[in-house]
Amino acid sequence: MELDDFRIYLQGHLRDHHFPEASNEDFINFRADSAYNSYTASRLEGHNVVVARELAMRVLLNGYYVSRWDVIMQVIEEDLWLRIKPRDREKWAELFLGLQFINVILDEYEVNGDFLERGTYPSLEARLLGEMTEILDGYEL
Repeated sequence: MELDDFRIYLQGHLRDHHFPEASNEDFINFRADSAYNSYTASRLEGHNVVVARELAMRVLLNGYYVSRWDVIMQVIEEDLWLRIKPRDREKWAELFLGLQFINVILDEYEVNGDFLERGTYPSLEARLLGEMTEILDGYEL
């Protein structure tokens, strides 16, 4: 693996999951360098390519597995799929993420890149679903 492989992967991941760091070149370069160094060190320690790559990916994505966007989209796709048409889901996700009270809920649950490791998703999902449903009811969707 080359340094650019890590950089390109991270840029795509951050962009696709709507992380704010998606346009932060310094952050991306630092993470890519760290992952590449991890990969190289693992190979020098005798790990095979698959293991070295996995260890490097953990460094690359540490704390950036799941975004707020992912959480909102999951609620939309799992719980509101009958009310929000597929072509409108991203627009609604952006609207929901732009609302301060939705972000307050996400902050209360400390939604960040490693959120799913804490196991509080079901209660967060219920709160978000309630708020999002009220908003949709106001639009008669």
